Amino acid sequence: MEIKSFTRVTLALDIIKKIVSGPYCGYHELAIIKHQIDLCDLISVSEAPSMSLECNVESVPCSPENICWKAANLLKEQYNIDKNIHIEINKNIPVMGGLAGGSANAAATILLLNQFWELGLSTEAMMCSGRKLGMDVPFYFLGKTAFDSEATEVLYQVPTNAAFTFILAVPDFGVSTRSAYSSICYDSVGKNVSLTEKLISGLKNNHSDLYRYLHNDFEDNVFREYPQLAVIKGELLNAGCKAAMLSGSGSTVLGVVENGADVEKIAGSISCRTIITRTLNDITH
Repeated sequence: MEIKSFTRVTLALDIIKKIVSGPYCGYHELAIIKHQIDLCDLISVSEAPSMSLECNVESVPCSPENICWKAANLLKEQYNIDKNIHIEINKNIPVMGGLAGGSANAAATILLLNQFWELGLSTEAMMCSGRKLGMDVPFYFLGKTAFDSEATEVLYQVPTNAAFTFILAVPDFGVSTRSAYSSICYDSVGKNVSLTEKLISGLKNNHSDLYRYLHNDFEDNVFREYPQLAVIKGELLNAGCKAAMLSGSGSTVLGVVENGADVEKIAGSISCRTIITRTLNDITH
């Protein structure tokens, strides 16, 4: 059995605060607008005498450290499954690019094994399992466009008909999520929550001019450490994108292109690898 593992970009990302007590102590409360796109990996599973995994990208671990392998082991433990599988990952989503491809793959693995092992799990049960693997995983069981606070577990869909064309500018290096969080300057984040609220309202009411509300609090510290990313953002804007911003904690820089623009020409003028992608309008698991 196989499934397409569609990923997402972030249209807004506010770092609200670091959590200092409780089960998620050390994590952060965020306010993120996540928006699913048609860029995907392909995940397949088959019966096997022992657990195994292969991937077409060398940097992805093919061991129990892989998040898809962890997802399978988690379900085996939770539901007393005495079976093994071989997992194959065909990746198109950039690794360490702020696009949460690993989290998308973990959710896809849970969805796939729910069918493969005939577990009959509800969406809520799969989301609960996904949260044990990573804060970004539960979103993928809702998909489309959603608000997500991650560690404080506020997650809900934002109904919208808004559709975007994106240019993903992918440099030849990644940004470690751990590194991005460790260098946050707390005095300079969490100041654009009003923009996120306006973005949610605009998405719900299908306003056409949403570009001015797009933002990402990680840009301050990530651009300071990786100034090349600020240069790439400038290239996207100068080439004709209506907005440009870091996706997640980077390293992918997201350019938003207005309908009717010459997307290929804009993408071709950027100094790093680019991927043209669009809003995911429909998905069948």
